[in-house]
Amino acid sequence: MVNTALEGANAGWTIESLEKAFKTYGAPKYVISDHENVVTSLAFQELLKKWNIEQRLGAVGKHGSIAVTERVILTLKQEWLRRVPLIRGFNHLTKLLNSFTDYYNNWRGHTKLEGAMPAVIYLNRHWNKPEKTSKQITGQMEERFFQETRTTAFRLAA
Repeated sequence: MVNTALEGANAGWTIESLEKAFKTYGAPKYVISDHENVVTSLAFQELLKKWNIEQRLGAVGKHGSIAVTERVILTLKQEWLRRVPLIRGFNHLTKLLNSFTDYYNNWRGHTKLEGAMPAVIYLNRHWNKPEKTSKQITGQMEERFFQETRTTAFRLAA
């Protein structure tokens, strides 16, 4: 398939990408989406049936109905892609999205998760949430510099 994300979404590209992700990481219990043609198409519905995935659609025109998804996209735009002066094609975009996935899941604390990173929760790792009144950091800090976006991330060492 020649189509790329830069050419716009279509059901074929979306299904191919999701199928690859499901094979690599396993299928989720639910897919939460809007009502776009790509995710309401017969081909997309067949993919969900094949992988035994339930679809949950956000309420049309209702703000916040897919709030977590919208927040991830906003974070991608504001904290990542706006820091890159020029996206030089699909391979470059893929590299940026891969580094964002690492940053978002392994380095960026999330308020919704009480400051934990999604990978910590997903992998059932022990998480010592710092107290709100803490004045010192207990334990070692790790640092990672993401060169493409000129972003330095910090986290407590595991």
